Amino acid sequence: MRYIFRIAKPSDAPLLKEFLYLAFKDSHGIEDVSREELEPMIQRYLNDWGQPGDLGFIIESIEESKPVAAAWFRQFSEDRPGYGFVAPNIPEVTIAVLPEYRHAGLGRDLLMRLIDQARMEGFPGLSLSVKKSNPARKFYERLEFKLVRESGNLEVLQRAL
Repeated sequence: MRYIFRIAKPSDAPLLKEFLYLAFKDSHGIEDVSREELEPMIQRYLNDWGQPGDLGFIIESIEESKPVAAAWFRQFSEDRPGYGFVAPNIPEVTIAVLPEYRHAGLGRDLLMRLIDQARMEGFPGLSLSVKKSNPARKFYERLEFKLVRESGNLEVLQRAL
């Protein structure tokens, strides 16, 4: 299968929101929660998407002409932190790959692009949150994300750049 990578634009906010629902359900282990219930929890991740400090990539399948994966980062403040907040100068990553496209290296490619871009922009690190039992946790460890803290069934991981 062939793919194209592109930068996420402000007009991609509705698409990113779909991937955000998937990421929240996967990473946080929230399987039986409706979109309406998730809405207050996720608004901060995409409100006014495209502000300074927001950066993301989308992977589209050429053959199927559809987006299959997305990853982005956003900076948060101490008074309005994200779930994986570490510090205001360390953006938090959100990543999601449609289930039928997993284990093909797409998540790794997306995350490496974000890491490279964050490094070029001078950020000291990236962070994320993941459910302790999520198999993706091992994937993040392989990419040098380290445990910062635990919060209930979630772990906050950070990668130094």
